[in-house]
Amino acid sequence: MKFVYFLIALFFTTNGIGQVSIKKQRAIDSAYQIAANHKKPIAIRLDAYRYCCWKTIYLDFNQGLKNSSEYLALAKTSTDYYSMTQAYHFLGHSQIMLGQFDKASKTLHEGLDISIKNNNHKGIAQIYGDLGNLNNNLGNSTLALEYHFKSLEYANNHNLTVEYARSKINIGEIYESQGQYKLSIETFVDALNFCEAHNFVGFKSSIYESLGDINITIKEYETAKKNYTKALAYAKRLNNNNRLINSLNKLGELNLELNHLNNALDYYNEALHIAITRKAYVLEAKVRANLANANLLQNDTSEALKNITLAINQFENLKIKDNLDRAYIIAATIYSEINQIKERNTYYKKAYDIAKNTNEINTLKSASQGLAIAYEESGDLLNAIKYHKEFDTYSNQIRDDDGIKDIIRLEMQDVYKQKSFTDSINKANEIKLLQYEHNKKEERNKLRNYIAVLSIMTLILIVLCVTYYYFQNKKIALVLAKKNKLINAALSDKEILLKEVHHRVKNNMQVVSSLLYLKSKNTEDQITKDALIDSKKRIDAMQLVHQKMYQKGNYQQIDVLEYFNDIVDLLLKPIKLPEDSFTVHGKELWLDVEQAQALGFILHELIANSIKYAWNKTAIRNVDISIIKTENNIQFSYSDNGKGLPENFDITTTKSFGMKLIYSLSTRQLLGKTQVNNTKGLAINITFNAR
Repeated sequence: MKFVYFLIALFFTTNGIGQVSIKKQRAIDSAYQIAANHKKPIAIRLDAYRYCCWKTIYLDFNQGLKNSSEYLALAKTSTDYYSMTQAYHFLGHSQIMLGQFDKASKTLHEGLDISIKNNNHKGIAQIYGDLGNLNNNLGNSTLALEYHFKSLEYANNHNLTVEYARSKINIGEIYESQGQYKLSIETFVDALNFCEAHNFVGFKSSIYESLGDINITIKEYETAKKNYTKALAYAKRLNNNNRLINSLNKLGELNLELNHLNNALDYYNEALHIAITRKAYVLEAKVRANLANANLLQNDTSEALKNITLAINQFENLKIKDNLDRAYIIAATIYSEINQIKERNTYYKKAYDIAKNTNEINTLKSASQGLAIAYEESGDLLNAIKYHKEFDTYSNQIRDDDGIKDIIRLEMQDVYKQKSFTDSINKANEIKLLQYEHNKKEERNKLRNYIAVLSIMTLILIVLCVTYYYFQNKKIALVLAKKNKLINAALSDKEILLKEVHHRVKNNMQVVSSLLYLKSKNTEDQITKDALIDSKKRIDAMQLVHQKMYQKGNYQQIDVLEYFNDIVDLLLKPIKLPEDSFTVHGKELWLDVEQAQALGFILHELIANSIKYAWNKTAIRNVDISIIKTENNIQFSYSDNGKGLPENFDITTTKSFGMKLIYSLSTRQLLGKTQVNNTKGLAINITFNAR
């Protein structure tokens, strides 16, 4: 379970890692002098306190606690309810970060009452989010999720973009902790897109860290490392100490999973140093537990015992249940290594008791095994057998859970891969054939029923015939049931075979794309390299068509507007700068697959031509694409603001392969007309009739 309450600092500057720069500290000190000056007007002092809190609660939790306490005391003497709500928010956050959970609960509920009473929508959304983080830390993820959805609702209804992004991230992290990985990924992707659209750099550390956690779950270790590294970079850039500690801790856990023990120890020690320096006690306890486990794997039992003892003391003093059961298991393992049996058994029992309440299956498995051995050693065979049985039960449950996770992992790895077009057609034909055979059998069954009815009418006067008909009809019903069962089994077998064939063809297309990419990497000749890359991108454009058919379940038509947007994302998004504009106009438009694929090839060639030849390195790049249908007439337009084509350019006689391909597809496959305008950049219009 994650510490969801680690909020991301917004709009911070980018220098330093674990401390405030001299320039910033001077600004904070100057603001604090104004805030503490009783001769200044209250409004000015409140603004100064707000600045001090904003700059310190994510960097130095104790200083943030001091500033927010004074800020709240001053706000209560005024009628500025916005400042009062902000002060409650800052103070509650600082108390959470220092492990003062009871105080934080009281502070946040007071702040929520004030916000609701004064209709402060932003304050309500903020404090609902804080309460969600607090409850998740206390182990009540269900209540935490309720608070975060309330925060999301307020943010959405009142256009509070920052609170909306924060709520999305918190909800995604709870989904992840509950094992709802698909929901978690969807939520994080929505949050990341929202942050990109609103330029919220501060939230990206949290999102990338959470995506890294899911990558580890589906055993995508390299991707997990990249996401954790991105999270670490954003945390350093924003001077966010809690995110910094968490990212280092996650990198330590990843390296421990990969058996890179020395790297894991380096990350843990760096995280521990920052946690101790900044007095982040909650994070310090978590890092110490992980460090103790690494020390144990390094056979350094004395250092492991020291770290786990400090970690458990901090967990218990702060009343933190999350990760305490795991810390007890590590302690029991350490005491077992140094042959202190009594202490070992005590910690196994503590771990077992906590895990029973929280239903932590992995802990229950380890603790029940340890207790079974302990009772066996003491001669208490009844309890030994009891815990051995529990160990077997939890082991089987874990194997079942691992099996489910493997299925989820395989399914998630397959989400962004595509079905082949030919395979899809074959599948459709197979389904039609099965349907035809089924219809024929149904017709035969109807004929048999009709004959049976006629027989009943003919033989109704004869009692013996009525009896015979009864048994005959029952026999027919049994035969029909068996045949229906055979039909259903055949359909199921066909479906399984079709899926396997589709899977293999899809993988072959992916392999071709990958081979072209790898070949381009190993080719020194630039012309050959460019040709290989162009071929790979054309194959990727083909894959987009098949992906749309697979996702929508429609193998005859696709939405070209959505298809165009995907091609633009594939080719132009990687090179897009903030000042660039790449726009696709139009409405949802479903076209025949062959026409849509031809348009996709044309758009791919036009974009590739613009990227290569249209702009200087310093130019602002604009691309405008539209697709419009009027009755049965389709008009496709493409334009850029580049250098344009050479003078006297004639698309019908050009020697350029790309332009030849565009003209050929337009006239021969689409049976349309092509018009090129070369006055301001490149502009091309293609009109044709929809099939």
